[in-house]
Amino acid sequence: MLLFFLMALVAVYTSRNMIFEQRTSANQYRSSQAFEAAEAGLNWALAQLNGGRIDTACLHTTDTTQTSFRARYIDTIDALGNVTLKDWTTPAGTNAALMPSCIFDPQANIWRCDCPNAAAPTLPSVTAAGAKPIFRVRFEYLSAAPNTRRDVIRIVSAGCSRADPACLAEIPSAPPGDAMAIVSALVTLRSGLSTVPGAALTALGNVSGGAGPLRLTNLDPVTQGTTVLSGGDVTGTVAHSSLPGTPAEESVGARDTRLIGFASGARMFGALFGMAPATYSDQPGAVRLDCAAGCNSVTVNAAAAQSPGKMIWISGDLNMNGSIGAAPTPGSLAASELAAGRPVMMVVTGSATLSAGTLFGVIHSLAATWDRGVGTAVVRGALVGGGDFGGSGNQQVIYEPEILNELRTRSGTFVRVPGGWRDF
Repeated sequence: MLLFFLMALVAVYTSRNMIFEQRTSANQYRSSQAFEAAEAGLNWALAQLNGGRIDTACLHTTDTTQTSFRARYIDTIDALGNVTLKDWTTPAGTNAALMPSCIFDPQANIWRCDCPNAAAPTLPSVTAAGAKPIFRVRFEYLSAAPNTRRDVIRIVSAGCSRADPACLAEIPSAPPGDAMAIVSALVTLRSGLSTVPGAALTALGNVSGGAGPLRLTNLDPVTQGTTVLSGGDVTGTVAHSSLPGTPAEESVGARDTRLIGFASGARMFGALFGMAPATYSDQPGAVRLDCAAGCNSVTVNAAAAQSPGKMIWISGDLNMNGSIGAAPTPGSLAASELAAGRPVMMVVTGSATLSAGTLFGVIHSLAATWDRGVGTAVVRGALVGGGDFGGSGNQQVIYEPEILNELRTRSGTFVRVPGGWRDF
């Protein structure tokens, strides 16, 4: 009986250890599941900020009456890059009624999401058995003080191991027996036009007006009415229109020492955009078009309409045979996206033939020799070339500070701020 009693004690102790290990393992599993869901929400939100138009299920759509994820949760971005979040109603600095959420559907093996425009978030019904982790995302200012700079915002992602209304609350909590994790990261907009051109036309090499005339206009006092900056000579028929009282020759900056110092178009590009051309084209905020066979205004307008706030990278040549983009729309990002169009930032690896129509935006050509053609197009914004600029058309380039500032502050890629993440 003593031996049986000892064996019973050993069995009870072993069973206790097994139960303890099972509970520890289950807790660790649920904790890891909640943490990975929160991490997924953080990366998902950053990717969506750099995406195009979406529907209420957060899926890409070609419907131009829908807005992008960026415009749904960011109201405006001002001239200093300060962000105003939508539904700024709570002292804690969150947009409580606008929190996108996703739940895992184990039967379909996909995430089902909800991106509300105005109403509180409601997740799709998932009736399948199995684990259904969930995450919910909100956006915050760094400080609730209204007068501080807000060019950096915080993404906060809460993950739960099981779908429950408590996890969707503004102050989330895990259901009994389940786990919850909260992670966050600071993000800011990496501008698609980080350096605003200082002239209507900027070229690393020579500028030829041809039989033209090439008409250049700059009435902006900040840039001193500079119509052309070049690293070489300015020849041919070029008509300059600058600030009142400024002689035409005073608005020309030929053989500019800063441009001469770049030596190559790639170095000039890096100085203007803060990154190499290959890096610029690979960023999430850029739309890449394969134009080896040539692209025209229809192709660019279609890409810009589907991806508002993103830059257009054209691999090949562009024939601007019609108008591209539109003047800035005052007000919110949503109003700008729902308007007829907005300014377009384009980088062209080849030449851009300016045949007809009006361009609202900027073209930066990487071609060694940019032939603008013989058309009569109008550019409202600026042109930048990494080589020689020539042609025989009578195009007009009008320097537009409002358009350039719109591209500087509202186009680009949202990126993480180094050291701005928290996983606890």
